[in-house]
Amino acid sequence: MKVITWNCNSLTARRAFVEQFLDAEAPDVLVLQELKLETNRVPTEIFTDRGYTVAVHGQKSWNGVLIASREPMSDVEIGLPEAEQGQSRVISAVIAGIRIVNVYCPQGQSAESEKFEYKLSFYDSLIASIAETLQSGQPFILLGDLNIAPEASDLWNPALFEGVPSFHPLELQRMARLFGLGLSDLVKPHLQKDAFSFWDYRSASFRFNHGMRIDHIFGNVAVAEKVETAWILRDWRKKRGDLTPSDHAPVGVQLLP
Repeated sequence: MKVITWNCNSLTARRAFVEQFLDAEAPDVLVLQELKLETNRVPTEIFTDRGYTVAVHGQKSWNGVLIASREPMSDVEIGLPEAEQGQSRVISAVIAGIRIVNVYCPQGQSAESEKFEYKLSFYDSLIASIAETLQSGQPFILLGDLNIAPEASDLWNPALFEGVPSFHPLELQRMARLFGLGLSDLVKPHLQKDAFSFWDYRSASFRFNHGMRIDHIFGNVAVAEKVETAWILRDWRKKRGDLTPSDHAPVGVQLLP
């Protein structure tokens, strides 16, 4: 099963990009973040016309997450109120026996801001929810734009990010707690050095590979043992004709049956 996560940075702006991606890559499961659309305005026909079932948790102008699956989807859970605090950032479903949780975590702005406090509280609530879910022993995947680079090697210049959101010590503590629950990074063992998933639009960051690896796919042991390979689809961060890409690249794993 081919599972891919992608922060599309506006499904309206990126509709043609997503359609090309589906036709070229044909993932079995695609999760998107940052739809920037209310649920009833999401063009689900992009997916249903291609044989996908879709679950959406949208929000006007901001945030928004989606799961599209060729496999049957059950036990769909929309939102995580204690974490989201009115924002649309979490959606999950069971697909092929795996609980798949798609998240768009807050960025945090600056370490002194209320948005950073929100990010930390979001993670605290998310971790508590995941800890409870994992007690069942069911195969489990957490994926999406987590907005944290777990290690210095996930940043093009770690010195620039000391004490800054996305690599702040308090965030890394939350990441350690996630791994402490029994989750592991399903993608990084398959990547070469300096493989990133996000590049700012400014300062020719993509051209010079001044990136960050903040989009992730984590899983418990029941899933990790099924990973055949994993990748970052860097070419989908490039322009395609007149189409402007998202500032994130898709990240994927291939799971054995």
